[in-house]
Amino acid sequence: MHKRILVATNGDPVADAAVRVAGEIAKRQGDAVQVLAVLEPLPVFDAGFSPAIVPYDSFDRRRGEELMDRVRSQVRAATGSERTWPIDVVVGVPANEIAKASRASDVELVVMGIGRHAPADRLFGGETALKVSRKSPVPVLAVAPGRDTLPRHAVAGTDFSASSFEAARLAMRLLQAPAELTLAHVRPELDIPPVAVEEWNATYGRFVVDSFEKAVAKLAAPAGITIDTVTLAGDASKELLDLAVREQADLIACGSHGHGFVERFLIGSVATQILRSAPCSVLMVPAKVSSPETETVAQAHLAPAV
Repeated sequence: MHKRILVATNGDPVADAAVRVAGEIAKRQGDAVQVLAVLEPLPVFDAGFSPAIVPYDSFDRRRGEELMDRVRSQVRAATGSERTWPIDVVVGVPANEIAKASRASDVELVVMGIGRHAPADRLFGGETALKVSRKSPVPVLAVAPGRDTLPRHAVAGTDFSASSFEAARLAMRLLQAPAELTLAHVRPELDIPPVAVEEWNATYGRFVVDSFEKAVAKLAAPAGITIDTVTLAGDASKELLDLAVREQADLIACGSHGHGFVERFLIGSVATQILRSAPCSVLMVPAKVSSPETETVAQAHLAPAV
């Protein structure tokens, strides 16, 4: 089945880079592109007597037409062509509608702007990219403003799980050679009895070295792309963000693991903090996404016993 890239935009300039990057990915992979624009429903006003809703026919139709024109102009500017990609305009909550569209069997990637990181966004239900990444069954590429070319340097956070390996694999596919992929593992901070610290460090160190070797071998970087590895210690999200700044990375890739409340709270919080604070684009890969290489590496990487 021919695959599609789903581009989510409302025509705002913050998504200009996302539209351009989607076009570059599609051109390289021969994928089709589908654009989705979501018109948020009008609020219900209560003047003290009874709720009043502005009729759709008298106002929302014009809003929909304006949205379509804005998005069509954005796509034309990004592609440099009068032939625009198919554009759908739907009414609803943006994160819900984008996630729903991403569940189509032929969609392989969602591309959207990373949005803003202001506290007000979180307070009033913004952070659409974050919400989509939690609900989408396919990877979500949140493109930062100004990052309108394919990345040359990606940092892929890995805990040697299936989703983190797939994040590294997909990040490598997005790189424009000559390029570099940095696999970064952050050692967990555990309360180890003093008598066992030395043994734990030695055992865990061997595990990390062996896991990196297996991952690099399975990734099989093509010509023009180099892979290096680094082990960090401390808070995972902070260490990965700091590394991306030091390395001047264009992209941070990580696995989002799952969508349950407990998973988001304990594990997904790392991905959440990265998406909220990254100075560059972010690739989020759900645990459901897998490949034969992913399964092989995941089976080989079992945490060391103590």
